[in-house]
Amino acid sequence: VSFSDVIGLDEVKSQIYDKILYPRRYKELYKKFNKKVGGGILLYGPPGNGKTMIAKAIANETESTFFSIKFSDLGSKWFGETERKIKALFDEARKEESAVIFFDEIDSIASKRNNDTIANRMVAELLTQLDGINRSSGNVTVIAATNRPDILDRAIIRPGRFDEKIYVPLPDMQTRQLMFEKHLNGIPCQITSYVRLANNTEGFSGAEIEYVCEKAKQSVIRSIIAGAPENTNITEADIMRAISGVRVA
Repeated sequence: VSFSDVIGLDEVKSQIYDKILYPRRYKELYKKFNKKVGGGILLYGPPGNGKTMIAKAIANETESTFFSIKFSDLGSKWFGETERKIKALFDEARKEESAVIFFDEIDSIASKRNNDTIANRMVAELLTQLDGINRSSGNVTVIAATNRPDILDRAIIRPGRFDEKIYVPLPDMQTRQLMFEKHLNGIPCQITSYVRLANNTEGFSGAEIEYVCEKAKQSVIRSIIAGAPENTNITEADIMRAISGVRVA
């Protein structure tokens, strides 16, 4: 996955270039201006709009080993086991020439501390490791994604940890049009107006637009299997029927 695979989101890409890619490519320039680098990135916004793809693209663009982590990978009822898992993760990442650690749904790992002892220990260990990363040589980049930034522990998102907070929005009109063009490119279809499709999917996530295209493809395939040779191309009507079956959150 590269940034060319991420449709739209130009402002998001621009912020990522400033935060991660340019400091690596222009080290002497950043040194000349004594520009502080490092710190993690928090990607937040509604689900299904490419936060995981963006993290993968960052790993690819920086030629980094990619570690994708969820709460189920770390949680344990045994005392100390969760902390050991977190420490082991960061230790493994540090061994790589370059690494990206991606915490998906970090709100399930680092929500505001309460009476949950395991969760509190998990947050504490994560904070320790993040501070260690910021004091190291900078070969590890930490990225997190959440749909609920409001429930994160404030210590996690203070400057020096996940200090860069980047909003990943729902696709706009032009981006939705480009998504339809991409998902329907190179297959039998007769679409006279991608603009109409984009107009009818306001409020849809990128994942929902992809789902609409897959449903339309399956409908035409089903017709061909059933022996309806007159319907061998995806049409706007097929897409519109699929759109009507998607419930927008």
